[in-house]
Amino acid sequence: MRYGIIDIGSNSIRFMEEGKVKKLVITTRLGDGLAETGRLAESSMARSVSVIKALVSDSVHRGLIPYAYATSAVRDAENQKEFLERVRESCGIDIDVLSGEREAEYAFRAAAKEDGGLIDIGGASFQLVTEGFTRSIKLGCVRGRDIAQAAANAASCDENWDAQRRVITEIVSTSIALPKILIRSWTGVGGTVTTLAAFKAGLREYDIKTVDSVILTRSDVEELIEKLHGLGEARKLEPILNKRHDVIMYGAAILAAVMDTAGIGKIAVSSRDGMEGYLDYLKNG
Repeated sequence: MRYGIIDIGSNSIRFMEEGKVKKLVITTRLGDGLAETGRLAESSMARSVSVIKALVSDSVHRGLIPYAYATSAVRDAENQKEFLERVRESCGIDIDVLSGEREAEYAFRAAAKEDGGLIDIGGASFQLVTEGFTRSIKLGCVRGRDIAQAAANAASCDENWDAQRRVITEIVSTSIALPKILIRSWTGVGGTVTTLAAFKAGLREYDIKTVDSVILTRSDVEELIEKLHGLGEARKLEPILNKRHDVIMYGAAILAAVMDTAGIGKIAVSSRDGMEGYLDYLKNG
């Protein structure tokens, strides 16, 4: 029997079939509004339950054993129990809600190089991991957007962007107080990082081999932020950006601030992440 892994994230729900490389990504924005209300919105829950139900049904139909896990949005939500019960009743599956440490561990297991470190930027949190050190922070591209826009009184990243970015940078650099870690090599995973890599490579369609060959330097990240900002509303017309056009700059600002604060000059990009790590956990413990 093979597994079908369902990753319930803050920005999207993803599906991976054991033995297949390509992942299905469906944007559901489960974490929308979480930073302001502390709760999962009704519309976001309804969208997500519908997607999970379809993925579970398809998995069973194809003879797969479906397993679902959730990360920061569900982990932090005041109405987590309500969402878990709705999924159980509608989809017939229990969700494994990962702690920040487990989320970081599985991504590290799948993607980090030996003696290396890992940066994983999600929708509502990011993780910084090395051997013997794990930090999970409640700041991702969706939550970061909500916090920055509220603080700068802006309706999008095209309004008062400099002030919004300062909010992101201050949270990372002061509130979090990440140490400078002397690690030989760093790997970056998550939708923000892989999208930036695809954008740097000039892709119009996502290509795993190309993305996995990209190195992002700190100056690359800055240039990409400037280019994304310059596109304005045209971001949504870029095929590689359209599902993240309104959150990608916040994820990029988080990445830049983490690299600065932790003294990271460059990262190797990996399409392998917590999904492969969770599959390894199921198979090998």
